[in-house]
Amino acid sequence: MLTRFDEMMCHQLPVTMDHVHTDNPEWTERIYVSIYNVRDKDTILGFGVGQYPNKNVQDGFATVWHRGKQYNFRASRTLRPRVDEVKIGPLSVDLLEGLRRFRMRLDDNPSGMRLDLEWIGAMNPHEEAHDRRESGGKVVQDISRFDQVGRVRGTLEFGGKTITLSEDAWWGHRDRSWGTRRPLRTDTSDAKRTTFAPFLFSWSVAQFREYALHWRFVERGPGKYSYFSGEKVAPCGTPEDPGWHLERAEQEFRWDGSGPVQTLKGGDIDLHFRNGETRSVSFVTHTPRWHLKGGGYGGYHGWYHGDQKGEYHFEHDVWDLGDPKVLAEASTLSDHLIEWRCGDDIGYGIMEYGVGPGYYKYKDIQHLPTF
Repeated sequence: MLTRFDEMMCHQLPVTMDHVHTDNPEWTERIYVSIYNVRDKDTILGFGVGQYPNKNVQDGFATVWHRGKQYNFRASRTLRPRVDEVKIGPLSVDLLEGLRRFRMRLDDNPSGMRLDLEWIGAMNPHEEAHDRRESGGKVVQDISRFDQVGRVRGTLEFGGKTITLSEDAWWGHRDRSWGTRRPLRTDTSDAKRTTFAPFLFSWSVAQFREYALHWRFVERGPGKYSYFSGEKVAPCGTPEDPGWHLERAEQEFRWDGSGPVQTLKGGDIDLHFRNGETRSVSFVTHTPRWHLKGGGYGGYHGWYHGDQKGEYHFEHDVWDLGDPKVLAEASTLSDHLIEWRCGDDIGYGIMEYGVGPGYYKYKDIQHLPTF
């Protein structure tokens, strides 16, 4: 099927641009954004779109965590024939300048949540190490990804409130990925829920005024990783220095085990780079923590990412996360607002994290759900 994308000089296959190289139904292209108020530290929001060419689906979400409540909007549409549009009902993304600027919108809809935001890249993107994994001789994950930090401006409405976002107070990061993705099934109603081997997962973004630190790892045992990637990046346009690619990390995390989900309080991380430099980073968590299940990650009430829901379908809800039952269903996987300190530099960002049963450290919180 021809689209305007086929006018571009970027074909990789002898077919039109709506095709990918495999018929695997789990092939996914995704836009993912987290935005947080670093001045008042009372709000964090998530926004994303997924496209599944072999399932003929495009879906997306917008969520806002504010003072203990999370406001969620999820939507899905049939992908074709509008393959060249990132738009699901009122939710849309428009690219303004490659690797620098794009616009996110959620127009009028029954949820009462609306947004019109412009993302402005602050630092060079971090191109993560290719993530290819096999199980039983079968490729179960084969993903390319880049991450980038930035600032955000625009307007946000939810719960009867209207907030103006300014670049000095609203920081964020984005994750852009494409490839075959291992399904995650953590819906409590699912009899085929994902099980986890022992691991510590940490995906972190630490944005300072003049640089940012990225890392993502899955540690199985002391210094043994099934995936590891990271980099210290400079402001946009600065030539890349391969010496600042991360080679290893050591961490010591502090946990709050009193609630129904795994919750970090703080910790220390030593980052060792290819050029021989080390950066020691400490952190404390702040309360804002948007739970990814509000955007459909892991499935929610039987609806999984990429499910065919018809020409157009949407849901919306508001979670009171002060209720332990609601929080337990929201699950552990989240973007948790972090305040970072590296020497005299103070920065902000997020961490996604989780500990699988049997991991050699942090035994006191392993009884709590993983993801």
